[in-house]
Amino acid sequence: MRRTPHALLLLAFPVGLSAQEAQVHGRVTDQGGVGLALANVVVVNTSRGVACEPDGTYRINVPAGRPFTLRVSFTGLLPYSEEMTLGPGEDRELNVTLKPRTLGTVTIERQRDRDAGIIRLDPKVTRFIPTPQNGVEALLSGQIGVVMRNELSAGYSVRGGNYDENLVYVNDIEVYRPFLVRAGQQEGLSFPNPDLIEQIKFSAGGFEARYGDKMSSVLDITYKRPKEFGGSASLSLLGGSVHLESAMLKKRLRQVTGFRYRANGYLLNSLDTKGEYDPRFLDLQSYWTYDLSDKVELGFLGLYSTNRYDLVPQSRETELGNFNQALRFTVYYEGQEKTAFRTWSGALNLNWKKDPKTLLKFTFSAYRTQESEHFDILGQYYLDELDRDLGSDQFGEVVRNLGVGTSLDHARNDLDATVLTLAHRGFRQLKSSYLEWGADVKSEVIHDKLNEWTLIDSADYSIPQSHGEDLELNYALKSRLDLSSIRASGYLQNTWTWNTREDRSWSFNAGIRAQYWSYNGQTVTSPRLRLSYHPGWKKTRKNGEVVDRDYEFWFATGLYYQPPFYRELRKPDGTLNPDIQAQQSIHFVLGMDRLFSIWERPFKFTAEAYYKLMDHVIPYEVDNVRIRYYGTNNARAYSTGLDLKLNGEFIPGIESWVGMSFLSTMEDLKDDFYYKRYNAAGDLIQPGYTYDQVAVDSVLVKPGYIPRPTDQRVNFALFFQDEMPRWPTFKVHVNLVFGTGLPFGPPNNNRYSDTLRTSLYRRVDIGFSKQLLGAKGQEKQGFLRHIHNMWVTLEVFNLLNINNSVDYSWVQDVNGRYYAVPEFLTPRRLNVKLIAWF
Repeated sequence: MRRTPHALLLLAFPVGLSAQEAQVHGRVTDQGGVGLALANVVVVNTSRGVACEPDGTYRINVPAGRPFTLRVSFTGLLPYSEEMTLGPGEDRELNVTLKPRTLGTVTIERQRDRDAGIIRLDPKVTRFIPTPQNGVEALLSGQIGVVMRNELSAGYSVRGGNYDENLVYVNDIEVYRPFLVRAGQQEGLSFPNPDLIEQIKFSAGGFEARYGDKMSSVLDITYKRPKEFGGSASLSLLGGSVHLESAMLKKRLRQVTGFRYRANGYLLNSLDTKGEYDPRFLDLQSYWTYDLSDKVELGFLGLYSTNRYDLVPQSRETELGNFNQALRFTVYYEGQEKTAFRTWSGALNLNWKKDPKTLLKFTFSAYRTQESEHFDILGQYYLDELDRDLGSDQFGEVVRNLGVGTSLDHARNDLDATVLTLAHRGFRQLKSSYLEWGADVKSEVIHDKLNEWTLIDSADYSIPQSHGEDLELNYALKSRLDLSSIRASGYLQNTWTWNTREDRSWSFNAGIRAQYWSYNGQTVTSPRLRLSYHPGWKKTRKNGEVVDRDYEFWFATGLYYQPPFYRELRKPDGTLNPDIQAQQSIHFVLGMDRLFSIWERPFKFTAEAYYKLMDHVIPYEVDNVRIRYYGTNNARAYSTGLDLKLNGEFIPGIESWVGMSFLSTMEDLKDDFYYKRYNAAGDLIQPGYTYDQVAVDSVLVKPGYIPRPTDQRVNFALFFQDEMPRWPTFKVHVNLVFGTGLPFGPPNNNRYSDTLRTSLYRRVDIGFSKQLLGAKGQEKQGFLRHIHNMWVTLEVFNLLNINNSVDYSWVQDVNGRYYAVPEFLTPRRLNVKLIAWF
């Protein structure tokens, strides 16, 4: 039987049994209990065969009244065969666990379907990654092309793109994060709940036409369809969670429900800004599926979440500078901040197995968010220089004041957004290929009321200085915006696979998608191609044994458009740009991977080189985690780099990984320029530094290409798990991240000045886990018999207590000189976590 990519959707639904037929159903898993999507189930010496669905389940028609052999196989694992004889109309259950394939003394375990360029992640690992952000995003650190450098945020960038350029799907439904969020501590819980997830797939670029219109990456998440009762619960200093799953009505009705609560005030109290933090985040999700018949499945996914962040700041003290000039920035606050994000989401889907080779999906989803951001915060700040003489009695004390001032920040921002989507997806197994198509229509209604301003008073003078009786604010934005639009999109793609000889195979995917947006009347068309090759190389050892040298190579290219969403088309002055166009990016991706063994344990090495050429780019600046777009297509850009990753079992049965990325991403604003001004002495005038600031000459400068805000040249990430010798119930988990600096600049709207670099990002988190229940040979009594597994974990966040900066505030001294004051992330913190499965 020839298997093609995405054949997991060809779940065999019975189409009516004759008197001479029977059925076999069950689930195919690996030794870890993970369902094997695309595992082949065939009746030997016949044309009958099916491929397992995402959770590994299958159903197949078999002959009745005579013996036959059922064979189950999966790439890289030992096949399983069983001879059976079933009576007419009989329906027998057969669950199969496939074992690793052994080649001589080398064991190679490959649990994947060789989707070239697709990374599969295990959601169970999130329970043990020692990071403050316990969502599925923690799994992305160290993956191909991913950069994460804020432990308070679920945001991530991929190959030079910002977070808004990433697609995130849950059960084929695109999900969003809050619009008004401006700092990581406000974000709360991200949409995907790790306890409910069956599988996670990730692509860093060059993805297929079936995925939507974004320029960077795809995170594709599928929730569970449980087959039996189970659940889990966790509790830590940062919150807790509980989930239940079950199958009812002879397993025709299935549900998985999860509740999460997070209160990370304990973590935020360690920040430089001291005050009364009251963050409370919770969400409730439930996913139900019901088999209306053997051919039709009805599903519902519902979510309610509320994220509240209240803060009454009191003071802040930050030390900065270097040995030549040590500074202290001190602020005393009055006022408060109240931020709230409430989200409702629901999706109803119908899956119809029209015939054994055709699957049709219909989905209606609704997303509603209500967001408010209200604050009035008065800050009186002092910038002081410290004594740097090691022999002085006043070492580290203030020796002189460089600046004093007051800032008043005000905001009354409210946003209400509703997105309704009607979608259809289809899948058809052809004679020698696999056809997919889809179409959707979206209605987007957004109401946004903005009212925010900043007043700065430095040395009793308002900045900028006012003229006449009017008080001129340093920053002001006030608008009321209403946007109602329709988006329509569709795609068509086909995948061909063929073998040129035994163990040598090719796969070619070609597709095209298009989207129309009513707001600007633009239609974009996106062709995409992917070619992969498995050479089937083998190696003959000295003893004559032949073993596989398991390589895969692929090349992907395509034109990727990103039509703007609400934030991209809003200009800095608060107006909408009706002439905005879709950003576009051409991807060229060349990749390979190899499966091999070290110390008789399975490993995988992956490498991808890429180049992305972008046009009609909308420039932006990053303020903490808030992205401020310019609202015009006035730039072109490129991203190029190399991503490397090694993952495997350094310790038997425990996966670890290490990744390294090299990146260069630059952009050129087509209409930017500035003048260099010189005084009579021929000196370049630099405000706050040059004595004579009277210009007598100037030179026009066109900056050309400058680094994009995400231009982190080197990123290194490591997640390593170990266990104590002779005590396998004790484990250690280490998460390490290193990144070079990001570009930033002074507080203005001139992108060409954002060429300074932040400090290096360096962070080590470590966790120590002890298994309390569930160890091999352990006896349980009473209610503990119902607990399958229980762990307690001690986590140390930021083990080395390094100050990492997420942003910079700018302060002006009495001479007009500006200083960049870093906004530091969290220092070292301890956390205790208890996890139980039942």
